[in-house]
Amino acid sequence: MEFINEQMSKDIVDKFERGFEQEDFEMLFLTVETVGGALQLGDTVLQPSLSFIASVDLRTNTFAKEKGRLEWLIPVIKDKPGWGYDFRRMNIYHIRCRKSFAPPVDKYFGQCYMVCEQINDGATDPRLEKLKAKLSKPVYIDDPEIGHLKLNMEYSCFEGNIDWLGQACPVSLDTDREGGKTAKNALAHLKTVCSGREEWDKKFRDYAVAQLFDTISSQVFEGSEITLEKLHQIIHISSFSIDSRGMITVYYSDDEDVLCGHAIEIMATTGGVFVQADLVG
Repeated sequence: MEFINEQMSKDIVDKFERGFEQEDFEMLFLTVETVGGALQLGDTVLQPSLSFIASVDLRTNTFAKEKGRLEWLIPVIKDKPGWGYDFRRMNIYHIRCRKSFAPPVDKYFGQCYMVCEQINDGATDPRLEKLKAKLSKPVYIDDPEIGHLKLNMEYSCFEGNIDWLGQACPVSLDTDREGGKTAKNALAHLKTVCSGREEWDKKFRDYAVAQLFDTISSQVFEGSEITLEKLHQIIHISSFSIDSRGMITVYYSDDEDVLCGHAIEIMATTGGVFVQADLVG
């Protein structure tokens, strides 16, 4: 691998590499996300990763429209940004790699490969280019009740804003399946909630206050006072998401810093079952 150095724990590097076959070979990958982070292995090693949505094995010219994952190691360097490779979503990369011994966990997680080297020769494939063009076209939901939502392919959700009692509220709807382009189920659940916004808003506030008042009041700045009624009044919805099963996750925040920079996360179902409320952030 390109970034291995003497400062990295040899035991960790060796253990990682033993998870992959010894043969190096070349493939083309169409990525579906950017690198957003890494798993830290001990004090000296980071393991970044990202997902791809299709590939071509250049040994056999075999095209596979199957999701998978790329992984590699880089040293921990304090205050140095980046993840070794500057991989971006919806790009085709020529990579020398090794295949993981572990079989795919499921059809969504897919086969894993270790990145040995990025080959910057501009290599591509018409089948990957065709898929890239198809997936790069914007997809929208335009609904007279809900409004205009745009597909975020990277996270398999539609995003936009809805009117929540006169306030613009960011909303996220999970697609009907991983990598899909519809959110019919989540949209139907959202409409159920939006048809009774006032009742739902009260339920969210009531539940948050009942579950978290003691926790919040114990964290208020010295000299401040908070009551159940005031907390119920000052919190307001800040984001809303819902999946295809009807599981709701909402966040409530405040403008008076009573929450000390935190937010309230509430999980419930469209059937009216409240699951939990936490102070987060």
